[in-house]
Amino acid sequence: MLSSLQRTVGTERTIIRITMLLCCVVTFVRWPELLLNAQFWGEDGWNWWPEARTIGLPSLWLPHTGYLQTIDRIVALIAVPFPLTYGPTIFATAAFIFQVLPALFLISSRGASLCPSLFLRCAIGLAWCAIPNAREGYCNLTNTQWHLCILSFLIVMSGAPRRLSEWIFDCSMLTIGALSGPFSLVLAPVAALRVWQERSRASIIRFGLIAVGAVIQGLLIHATQRGVPANLGASPIAFVRLISSQVVLALTVGHTQLPSWYALGLWQIGVLPWIIFLVALWLSVSAMYRWPVMRMALFLTVLLLAACLSHPLESSDDTPVWRAMLIPDAGVRYLSDTCVFWITVVVVQALAAPWGWTKAAAMAILAIMVTTGIPRDWRMPADPDRGFYTIAHAYDKAPKGSSFTVPVRPNSQATYIK
Repeated sequence: MLSSLQRTVGTERTIIRITMLLCCVVTFVRWPELLLNAQFWGEDGWNWWPEARTIGLPSLWLPHTGYLQTIDRIVALIAVPFPLTYGPTIFATAAFIFQVLPALFLISSRGASLCPSLFLRCAIGLAWCAIPNAREGYCNLTNTQWHLCILSFLIVMSGAPRRLSEWIFDCSMLTIGALSGPFSLVLAPVAALRVWQERSRASIIRFGLIAVGAVIQGLLIHATQRGVPANLGASPIAFVRLISSQVVLALTVGHTQLPSWYALGLWQIGVLPWIIFLVALWLSVSAMYRWPVMRMALFLTVLLLAACLSHPLESSDDTPVWRAMLIPDAGVRYLSDTCVFWITVVVVQALAAPWGWTKAAAMAILAIMVTTGIPRDWRMPADPDRGFYTIAHAYDKAPKGSSFTVPVRPNSQATYIK
């Protein structure tokens, strides 16, 4: 019997390792240029690297858009001693690691306390790596905070660490996550509820780390007085259209197909968005009733939606923000964790729910995702090479005081004085 148990454990470990490797391969092959031709993305080149270079360690305490972005600042400080030509690769490698970490954590043995079925954990993890409509936050350091939010949630909901290495991992990731973006504010109620459900040393420590981060970030946000955009365009039908399109439809048929759906008469009069939204709500609520961890995931998703959609950055023109977010690849980062929740609901309902209408609907949606949505959104479009490395090599060799304008993805630039 002992020999049989050892073989079973060995087989599970092999499956876990193979699936973890597959998650990394999937994440890489969808946009290999991010590592093979790495370049700064957005705030990577506008803020993190230049501020780490000019300010140094104190840049860790420098808020951006109203709150701390600790993980971005840490990676920037690591990159500064190296030549500029190495900087984007260091940033991209860190972003890649944090992108796949939630899937790897779930698939690992530590994910068994969240989902006992190894097959289901592997399916969910692979779905997270293959998720459509993910371009805006895909493997760039600036949007790593969204992946840290998911990882922090998984840690909060998982069983207590059994080894010192697990304690170190949990505490470091929760601390970094709590101080990287505003998500500790929505994770704190989840962690508090977890303490109420299971009063253990692990749950109390986890809540404490997140709560401290929430207080710090909350005070900084309050000090900056970031308000609601004047032209938010919020309404029930606007919310239903946003969720139905950028979450449900985009993941099912691919985000490039959204304009053709918008042109349908049933969409324009509001009937189709409501049908799609109610089906998604039915599947989500059903999952909440069946699996306790999905209740907490839905709770977190509702808090995230309330926070993200009430205080997004304003659109560049006079278009209402919620309407502007209907455009493919426009502000999808605000819905990225909701997309992760939705694809999890579909996979769980399709593979683990008992036979019935709910399972049948989820299986149909998953089949369309696998055959249509994922293939259409599989390969991220490669950005044109604007000569970053030629400029970076010249910067590295130039004397102090030289000025260079370097390209920054997407379609922007930054000026550095050596």
